[in-house]
Amino acid sequence: MKTKILYVIFCLAILVIGACKKHDYAEGELSPIIAVGDLRSLYKGTDLTLTSEKMEGATQIVGTVISNPDSGNVPKDVVILQNSRRSMVRGIMLALGATSLTYHSGDSLVVKVEGTVLKKVNGALQITGLTPAAITKVSSQNPVTVRAVSSYTIKSNPDQYESTLVQIKAATVMPAPKFGDTFAGEKYLVNGADSIVLHTEATASYAGAAIPSSATFAGILISSQNTAGKTLLQVWPRTGADITDVVKPVDPDGSLGPNPVIITGYVNDSKGADGNYEYFQFRATQNIDFSKTPMAVVTCTNAGTAAPNAGDAPGAGWATGGGRTYKFNLTSGKVKQGDFFYVGGSNKKINGPNTTDISSANWIRSIAYVTNDGDGFGSMSSGLLPNSGNAGGIAIFVGTSVTETSIPADFVLFGGTGVTTIYNATTGKGYRVCDNDHYHVQDPTTSAAQPFIYQGSNTYVIPHSTPADAGIFVKLGGSFDMTNKVWLAPRKFVYYTMTTTSALPDIESGVDVTAVSTK
Repeated sequence: MKTKILYVIFCLAILVIGACKKHDYAEGELSPIIAVGDLRSLYKGTDLTLTSEKMEGATQIVGTVISNPDSGNVPKDVVILQNSRRSMVRGIMLALGATSLTYHSGDSLVVKVEGTVLKKVNGALQITGLTPAAITKVSSQNPVTVRAVSSYTIKSNPDQYESTLVQIKAATVMPAPKFGDTFAGEKYLVNGADSIVLHTEATASYAGAAIPSSATFAGILISSQNTAGKTLLQVWPRTGADITDVVKPVDPDGSLGPNPVIITGYVNDSKGADGNYEYFQFRATQNIDFSKTPMAVVTCTNAGTAAPNAGDAPGAGWATGGGRTYKFNLTSGKVKQGDFFYVGGSNKKINGPNTTDISSANWIRSIAYVTNDGDGFGSMSSGLLPNSGNAGGIAIFVGTSVTETSIPADFVLFGGTGVTTIYNATTGKGYRVCDNDHYHVQDPTTSAAQPFIYQGSNTYVIPHSTPADAGIFVKLGGSFDMTNKVWLAPRKFVYYTMTTTSALPDIESGVDVTAVSTK
């Protein structure tokens, strides 16, 4: 009996040990495939020979080719494979020499990697030591995943995006291109406070095409190193079709002239939910066709925790991006001199949920900003403008190229009076001003330069509307001479409390609305 009991205990122990062994339970055995993301995580800074033991029993990777040798814009002698596994999109370079030319974007591959070496080559992680026999092509012309992402997010998590397809929306090309400039070579894509390199080989099929002043750029994110050993991140478009939403270069002197648009009101705290309900009201001081003379609207918020530059002045001013500033590009639509137009959230309600639909107004640009990043910079957010405590702002610019040195055509600041997150006198960082009814780039009394908000005499701020969540439209009433482009009376603020049935005439007419005239 004792012997039988010992035998049963022994068998149970064997079963328990077997149960502890890692299995792919869907297959009933160890998986032969390792996710590219897991493979990349094995690299710890030195060359690594890949073995089945190090890959937990796996010997292969799978994925879809995203490089396109036919376009002429791909690193030499490599195939770039992108893999989506366990909700992770990751990529890796395969060093194949001349054989790389036989694989094309959309090819689905199974690659035996056991016995190869994982190493960094010129700053990019590669699998080296592969032979043609190690690769099996399963199918062709498969779809590939392109992820929309900001340059700020890429630089915060470069390993997640290296050797994958990314899309930088509404990025500004710097230096600002002149007529006749082409894609060939390297340019910077400015995207908020950050930039990333746009790389085009001289052999690329679109290298000689005219480069826009801004556009949405898709391509493969390539890591490389400069002569000093510093890692550089570059976007390599596959073909000319990767460049969309093109905005042609505009007159750098501002073809619209001074004060083409003035800000006449805004909603930063609608009744109930704010997400996709905030909007801004403008009045044109001349006829504008935005398809010919684009503009941009930028909002800012300045909580101490808002990043980048948390607790400090914005590092790139109105162009800081991330959780600080958010951009709307105005590239289509028209407005007549003296008429109102609107920019803001996609819901187009006058006062939040279940209120009057104002989609019939002249909306030049709207974005569902709760789920979408801004045009070129700005992270998706439940609310673009603060409701209390912190300062917020709205600015409009001539052209869609907004950088740290850009000066708005008009802007307003409202909310808190804290200086720390608005202007840093030591570093010379902050939000730049223009000459309008309340701000001046030079002190009117001393003529001293004061290019930033909260510098010198530039201290005007509209208080937060109260009470919170009342559904207030902030009317900015003044008087503007559209012929001479001067303020006859500065804007004052009136808090107009809306109801569920308020309509456009309530916010576009009356003594509290900015008056415009032609004299």
